[in-house]
Formats: sequence, structure tokens, C-alpha cells
Amino acid sequence: MSESFMKEKYMLSRNPFPPAASGIHVERNIYIPPKWKEKIGEYYETLRHGEGAKAFPIVGEYGSGKTVLLKGYLKDFFEKKNIKTIYFENPGVKLYDLANTLMRTLGRYEFSKALWERCKEYLAVRGQKSLFPMSFSDVLSTLKTKTDREWKAQELSDVIINKLNLTDDEEVAYKLSLMIVETASKPYFSYRDFVAGRKSYVAEKEEPKYFKAVINAIIKTYGVDGVAFLIDEFEEIAFPKRMTRKQTYEYLSTLRSLIEISERENLWIIAAMAPEAAEETEKMNPALWQRFTHQEKETLLTLEPFTVEESKELIKWWLNRAREEDDFKDYRGSLFPFPSNIEEVLKRPEIRLPRPLVRIGFFTLARAEKEKVKAPISIDFIERIINELYPPETTKESENGRE
Repeated sequence: MSESFMKEKYMLSRNPFPPAASGIHVERNIYIPPKWKEKIGEYYETLRHGEGAKAFPIVGEYGSGKTVLLKGYLKDFFEKKNIKTIYFENPGVKLYDLANTLMRTLGRYEFSKALWERCKEYLAVRGQKSLFPMSFSDVLSTLKTKTDREWKAQELSDVIINKLNLTDDEEVAYKLSLMIVETASKPYFSYRDFVAGRKSYVAEKEEPKYFKAVINAIIKTYGVDGVAFLIDEFEEIAFPKRMTRKQTYEYLSTLRSLIEISERENLWIIAAMAPEAAEETEKMNPALWQRFTHQEKETLLTLEPFTVEESKELIKWWLNRAREEDDFKDYRGSLFPFPSNIEEVLKRPEIRLPRPLVRIGFFTLARAEKEKVKAPISIDFIERIINELYPPETTKESENGRE
């Protein structure tokens, strides 16, 4: 492609639209419709002052902007309120799947060290001859035998229960302590660490208590006011036709556990899913779904197709990414090289979604540049591209197939 044509005729340094719309690198300042922001603000204020779970689902079709909303807006929204966010992509149906992703995200050494730093001020200093306090790595180096590690784990366990108040369960506290003292021999997490059992860091039938203790530990060690789980692609696991009866039970049990923890702790649960997944979840357990959406409060964010004006604003946002140079400053905030009457090709709701709009933008510019189409690009040319990408008679069918 000729960069000079793009610059001279379209006033763009490059084609700003990503060729694979499904692989968009999400930025924090990405365009989000004001109505979505308003709804999220309302839900946040309602839930933080009320009783019940601090949770709500985001429901939208394929390409409607669920991932962008989670990573490009909600992450920043919560962090500005001193709430640490953890993003989960397509988690499994079991609680330990979430625990595995959570702890791997935090990092074994980093999390253990942070928890140790909170514990050490309450620990008795024994045999320390150095003028300065021992570092975490120094302490780990002294735990050479199993007896040393067990003794230190018991000492840490007492602090976790009686000083930090992370849990009142002795088994859970001891498991957390083992995680700290065994960091030297195993500075990383493995999946089996969170499958409940004797050799795991999660005690049998104690998964919710362990999860609750971890949430409290994150709040205390990172100096935040809460934790937000941004859970993406629940649609991959929420269809009974894809799951066994046992998997369906585990999925509902995990969702119930998260909601129950959220009701008692400052844990926010935001789960994105397809409409079919939401319908199936409600059908499988209506009472649980009501707790998730708060019944009369209706804290359910449905991502409808953009309006024509919102679609135009999204296109402008992407075009501005290729107009950072001073040479193009007069064109920032404009639709050029798209025509000012682009609304004529934006009448179909199914293409007024973020992903289709980005695909249309990329292929229109790529084809127009190749064919040396004069600006503004004609409506007929854009309509031809749209109909190739999204044939009117099969668009809805193909989109649902990809979902």
C-alpha cells in the first residue's frame, strides 16, 4: 500500500482500523457511548450503598463491545475508585479455575511477598543479629527444612487470623501461610495448587472460605478498598448443550459462591455474556439470576446496537488515531475521507456494532487506497464493501454462528 496516497488524499498517516477486529488492542480511552457510562455509574452507586451482591451482568451479541467495555472502560472506572481489577477471559466452570487465574495474575512471589510484608510487623524476632530487618528473600533462605517451614507457617497462620483478620478458619489460614513459606522452593503457581485437596493450597470443601480470605488479603496487602472481577466470555461455558450435568452444577455453584462472597466482602463481579447465555443461566436457576440482577433494581446492562450518531463517533475515534501529526490536525474529529452522509449506509442495526464497524472501516480504506478512490469515498463504494462483508440476507445468521 502507498503511504503517500493515504497521507495526501485521505489525510491519514496509516489505516487506523485493525484488520482483525476480534484482536483489537483495547485502550483505556477508547470510545464508549455515554449511555453505557451513565448506566454503569448508576449501578455502582446503587450497589455500593445497598444490600446484596455488588455484581451485574453485561449482555451483548458477538461484536457488541463486551470486551472493550470490560478492559477499556471498567478497568479504569474501578481503579479510579481504588478498587483493584482482575480480568478473566473465558474462565472454567469451577471456582478453582478462577482461583488459578487470579493467583497467576497476581504472581506467586509478588503476592507472597506482599502478604509477608503485612505479617512481619506482628512476628516475633528470633535470633536476628543484623542491624536491619530481614528481607523476604532472606527469610525464605532460612527455611531450609520441612520443620522450619511448618513452624513458620504456623506462626504466620496465627497472624493471619488474629492480627490481619483475613479469615477465622485455621485450615484456610494455614494454607495461605504455606503458600508464603514454600515460595523459595516453588516461586510459581501450578494449576494443581488450587484443586482442593491435601497437597493443594485450597482445603477440601473450603473453596469459598479460601477465596474470601484471598480477597481480604488483596485488599490489605495492596492497600485498596476492594477488588473487581471482570469476567469475559461466560458465553463459552453457559450452554447446557455444551456441558454435562456436573459441569452445569459446577458453573452455577461457582456463580453462587462469587455472589455470596460479593454480598459480604467488597468484591465486585462484572460478567460479560451473550444473550443466550444469560437466558440459559436464568432458566437453570431463576433465584440466582435475580440475586445477580437485583430484581426490581434491574442491574443488567444490555449492549444494544449503536445509534447512527454513536457509530459516527466510533469511526471518528479510530480516524483520530492516524491524525496525531500536526499535518493532519485540521481533520481531527472529522469523518473524512468517509462522506458526511455516511448514515445512509448505517441503517442496518446489525452492522452498528463495534466489531462490524471496525471491519468495515478497515476494508473500506484498504480497498479505496488500492483502487485510488478519490475522497470523500462514495456511499456506493462503502455500501459495496458492507454487502460483501455482511450480506443483508445472511448477516444475522452468520454472526450468530460465530458467537
